[in-house]
Amino acid sequence: MKKTLTAISAAALLAASSLAALAAEASGAITSVDVSAGQITIDDGSTFFLPPSVDAAALQVGQQVIIEYEQGADGSLNAMSVEPAS
Repeated sequence: MKKTLTAISAAALLAASSLAALAAEASGAITSVDVSAGQITIDDGSTFFLPPSVDAAALQVGQQVIIEYEQGADGSLNAMSVEPAS
């Protein structure tokens, strides 16, 4: 019983750390905003798809931002949040 509980605890810890590893962060200046496609590009050339919670029209070229994102299975960069850099 004790071995089973230990194995389950280890598996849960591994799963939780794997989920955290999926999220990443990028920062830079916005070089392009495509409101109709719901995406932005930053100065390193990375293009991020925006979630519905982010108003693409409120973002400006030249604005410094911090983007929390996940990479999709197809390689797309899917933003979870976009915040102004301080």
